[in-house]
Formats: sequence, structure tokens, C-alpha cells
Amino acid sequence: MAVAGSITSFVPFLVAAAARAEGIDPARLLREAGIAFERPPSADEHVDIERYLALWRSAVALIPDRAFPLRAAAAFKLEDNELFGFLAMSCETLGEAYDRTAAYRGIYVAGARWELQVDADAERMIWYPWPGDPRDEGYRAAMDFTVADMANAVRRLGRASPRPVAVRLSHGTPPDASPFVEQYGVEPQFGAPLYELVYARGLREMPIATFNSRLRDYFDVECNKLLADMASDVRLATRVRKHLIGAMGGGETSMARVAKDLGMSTRGLQRHLAAEATTYNDLVDAVREEFAKRYLARGTLSASEVAYLIGFVEPPAFFKAFKRWTGMTPRAFQAGASA
Repeated sequence: MAVAGSITSFVPFLVAAAARAEGIDPARLLREAGIAFERPPSADEHVDIERYLALWRSAVALIPDRAFPLRAAAAFKLEDNELFGFLAMSCETLGEAYDRTAAYRGIYVAGARWELQVDADAERMIWYPWPGDPRDEGYRAAMDFTVADMANAVRRLGRASPRPVAVRLSHGTPPDASPFVEQYGVEPQFGAPLYELVYARGLREMPIATFNSRLRDYFDVECNKLLADMASDVRLATRVRKHLIGAMGGGETSMARVAKDLGMSTRGLQRHLAAEATTYNDLVDAVREEFAKRYLARGTLSASEVAYLIGFVEPPAFFKAFKRWTGMTPRAFQAGASA
């Protein structure tokens, strides 16, 4: 199944540059992944996730050290994201940086996202990735890079250089966990249901040392312009996904309804999605899986309530689908998320 989603072209180029420090030809990595490398990347250009994961598969085949994604993340700077990164750096607090950049996440990524969840005793950065198998070495490496990159960004932005009090990663335990301990300051929980960075309360209110209200407002306007330009050429799969996300609270997720909202026939919708190497059912499955994990992880809803919210008529059908998505029951997932 092709995965709907993309990431700004800056990221694969910077990963390839990090591989150069390991003695690997970056042009080779980009070429093997089918990514054009003859010209510099542009923020409004995205690379589809299949090619991005192919880049990571090539990288880990040549650099088998499981710590390479962590080193690549350490080499990645907020400034490398240009407008998106400068906006975060100009905000007053980490909470404001999260809120403002979340509004423009489409500049950076499509089909996956971070969510900041404030609980009674902690603040959790939860990564909802593109669908994939944590046992796939390329997917595992891409996720390790993403989580480490976020932890680095939080530490570099926050005046007190905050470190997580707990880290949860969905892949299995590596042969040597010491690079992960060095990266995060704590040993991660491997094989977890979600990718999470857990911080002590107060993260949102933490000041950013580089706060500048004039620059913040300027970069906010520029990000808005860039996102508007990108939206005019957005893939249909991304538009369908946005409609489905909006319906994940008990709304209607039928193909007929979404096609109508997009001003298309169901046949036209199916044809255009096929041209983008995906199907409506694939997109529904991916969004339902994401929101099922999200609702269950909060621990306030029963599995039957979650089934209704994400569009299942009968709970048994949801239980079967969840087992297919994750390899575990909703109850087992919920127990692991609250551990």
C-alpha cells in the first residue's frame, strides 16, 4: 500500500548531508531514493513519503549503526527550516511556538503530525506518523530521527534547555541503548504503543531566549503566504485526509459525503486517488488508526466509544480492524499507553 504523505525537501537533503560525514556519497543516497539532487531544495517542494523512507533504507544499509538517525538529528538546526524554523525561534514561549507552527505544519509535513497534550502531571509531545511497520529499518530510522529532532528543538528553544522525563518509541530495543540515553537523558521505553516525549509540567510556559515579537509577526505573515501558495497545488489525498480528520468525532466518513464536499463524483474521487497511488479506504484506515490511538491513549474513553467516534457501527468490527493495524487489542494498547 502506498502511503499518502510528504515532507519538505529540506529534510532528505539534510539527512544525505549528515551521511556525508559518515563517508557516504549524499548524491548516491538521493539518487537511489529517486530524489532529484542537481539543485538546492525549496521549502514549498515536498518529497513523498515512499521516497523519503527509501532514502532512509539506503542510509541504514550503508550505515548500520542504529545511532546514525540520532546524529543526523543533532546536525539538523531549526534555521534549516527557514521560515518555519525562524517563526518558532521568534515566539515568546514554547507553547506559542507549538501553536503557531502547528497552524503551518503543512509547510513542513503532510500526513503526519505532532500533538502537545497537557495532562495533570506532565506535558506530552505525541508523534502521529505516517502508517508503517516499526520493524522496517528505514521506517524505524525515520521515526528515530523525527523524535530526536523534536527533542533537540525543544531543548534548543527553551531557555532552561528542557529534557524529557520519559521517552517512548514504538520499535524494539536496539542492541545498544546507550546512544538513546545520551540523546534524551533517560532510557526510552521501547516497543511502546506511541512515539512520545514526556516533559514535566510548565513546558508550554517556558520562555524562548530568542523571542522577538517583530520577527515573529513577520515570519507568521510569510508562513501564511507560503502555505496559501502550497494549498493551491495540494494533492487530493491530502484534501481527503483533512476532511476525514474533521469527521473523527462522530461525523460522517462516507465516500459519497466527502466527494460531495470536494465537488466531485465518487467515481471521479476514486479515479484521482488511484492516480496518486492510494485509495479512499486506505486513507480512511490511516486516519481511523491515528485517532483510535489518540483517543485510547487519553484513557478517558472505552473502546466501544472510540469505535463510534471514528465511524464504526459495531465495536467488534473496530476490534478486528485495530488488531490488524497494531497487532494488539484496544485494551492492550490502552494499558501500554498509560504505563
